[in-house]
Amino acid sequence: MRGAACIAIAVLAGATGHMSAAAAACAANDITGISYTSTSLAPYNPFTPFAPKVVSVTVSALRACGLELAFLSTSSPPRMIGFGSLNYDIQLASSAVSLVYTGGMPVTTAHIDIGPGNIGSTNVQISLPAGQVIGDGVYSDASVVSQIFDKSGAILTLLKTANLPLSGSVVRACQFTAPTSPTLNFTGAISNGLPRPGYVQSVTFQNVSCTAPSLVRLSGNAMLPADPGNPTPVFDGLIHYRASASFSGANVVLDTSLGADAASASRNTAAGAVTEGVVRVDVNLLAGKPLLPGTYSSILTVSIDPNP
Repeated sequence: MRGAACIAIAVLAGATGHMSAAAAACAANDITGISYTSTSLAPYNPFTPFAPKVVSVTVSALRACGLELAFLSTSSPPRMIGFGSLNYDIQLASSAVSLVYTGGMPVTTAHIDIGPGNIGSTNVQISLPAGQVIGDGVYSDASVVSQIFDKSGAILTLLKTANLPLSGSVVRACQFTAPTSPTLNFTGAISNGLPRPGYVQSVTFQNVSCTAPSLVRLSGNAMLPADPGNPTPVFDGLIHYRASASFSGANVVLDTSLGADAASASRNTAAGAVTEGVVRVDVNLLAGKPLLPGTYSSILTVSIDPNP
């Protein structure tokens, strides 16, 4: 077993450095201003990662000194308000550690040195967590307060404050989970070579989330054989079908004998976002003449459109 021993080593130094630091401390009336670069955020899409917005905070003073920066919020996390509430955080740009606190003394601060020209600055970043499905539109918050402190040992002394106005927006977007078995097999719907309209196949799209009221769209063409033949007055070389889709208050029917595209006349909801929604699609073949032999197929596309 390895042995170990501790040896204490100490050096006594003069107090000159501490006296200089104390002499260099700024008082409240030494701080003349707090300013920011643009605090307007890029549009937020809850279904894609958000790149943090870097903001430069500049402090002006009457003389050189060292300062600390933190942000006071009435809520944790702070929120921008619009149609809903959009959570965000203000962080050290170098490490993504939060600089926000709600009372008492801040745990983490950003250091600012007031240097030549009697100004100093530091970069912070505004971060928005992904996955906040809220109503689209403009969001803002002016309640967070930037606070400048003098730090002496572990003691922070508040010198100056300024509100930090933020603005952003939430885009119109939708996302849903594709069904695990998206293929509908209508072999059983063919009887003596004829399509049977009463044979219905269904598929469901789960976990539909949208930031705005949306339409349901269907697009597709008749089923065609892998090896096309020549239709005759007696036999068909294609199979038309009828597809219907429902998403809450949005309903649409596509008849491929009439067209290749259809959209719901109304949206799934009057206003706001939706989460954990369901889209159900029912498909049946249309009656026709006897079919030429072959394997028939088609692609039916289901779309949720928040930008009609």
